[in-house]
Amino acid sequence: MYPNNDSYRWYLVDGEARQYLPRKENKIAEDLALKKYYQLKKNALLEKRENIMKRQCESYDDNEKLHKFLNNEGYIQLIGHLLSGDSFAEKSKSVWANEEYRNNPKYPEQLTNLGSSGNYLRSKSEVFIDMALTQHGVPFRYECELVIDNHVFYPDFTIFNPANGEIIYWEHFGMMDDEDYARNAFSKLKLFYNHGLIPGENLIMTFETKSKPFTYFDAEATLKQLKI
Repeated sequence: MYPNNDSYRWYLVDGEARQYLPRKENKIAEDLALKKYYQLKKNALLEKRENIMKRQCESYDDNEKLHKFLNNEGYIQLIGHLLSGDSFAEKSKSVWANEEYRNNPKYPEQLTNLGSSGNYLRSKSEVFIDMALTQHGVPFRYECELVIDNHVFYPDFTIFNPANGEIIYWEHFGMMDDEDYARNAFSKLKLFYNHGLIPGENLIMTFETKSKPFTYFDAEATLKQLKI
């Protein structure tokens, strides 16, 4: 496993030989990571049982290995969604929520609206989204840098779905009755689509116009549709 911007490259290692696993073979990496996780968990449980029998209060080596595994961002990205009912999901949520990240450095003077999370946001509509996510305990990052194929994006909200450990992006478009704004919005969506951000899969889109403003109830309804 080797870091690659915001993702990781996976390799099969046999002695000194190393073979890269492309994305189409991601299932192999998932299976091997799951095997490693369950083996570490099994060893930790066996050690705990042995220590209990010896009337010791703590276990050490194998539990430490499991702890390191649960704090590894690469494994979180790879198989967190496969272990949503396990402590792994809760651990990965905690790790992700407390990580530092690069946010959008452009036009900081526009960050004038204080959200429930403590973040300053660019619009009242984003305050509603911030409020809904915060009240539901959904971890998120505001305007977090996303690098894909050397292209830099700053989606409005980057969300960690606590139900399955997947990352979802939320873009809100606030002036769709303005022709230039709408044209730029559709260009942005096309760019997102070309780089793997797919509406209905890992991209949420919300819109508003002057006659139909976005409300807190719209943000709530969006979260309910996603079952977050």
